Amino acid sequence: MAGITKALSVKQPWAELICLGIKDVENRTWKTKFRGRVYIHAPAKKDTTSRLTTEQINAIDHVEETYLRLSAIIGEVTIIDCVQNHKSIWADKGEGIWHWVLKDAVFYDKPILNVNGRLGIWNINLEELKQNGE
Repeated sequence: MAGITKALSVKQPWAELICLGIKDVENRTWKTKFRGRVYIHAPAKKDTTSRLTTEQINAIDHVEETYLRLSAIIGEVTIIDCVQNHKSIWADKGEGIWHWVLKDAVFYDKPILNVNGRLGIWNINLEELKQNGE
């Protein structure tokens, strides 16, 4: 955990699939030049509009049911690239969508609870959060 100062909020269940190393692409409407390690934050609200494809369902059918923790830092991942037209089953093929390519995911057994998120890639100070009792 030491050394990471950036975080990215991703709605559940996508946040958990990223941290489990299953979802290797994050879909965004904007490009990022950022490369490096980020904490994955699961905001207070789940994604209730997106639907899994058959291929995606098959990719996660071996995953045990999880808690889908909310308002928490649940893991970390490295953003290694940002492209369009990625081949991943997780890459949204819609017009103007950027695919943030992810690797080296870690899912925390003990998440950091009660963390408020922000839009975009945001700065975080975990030591300060811990001192404030969050």
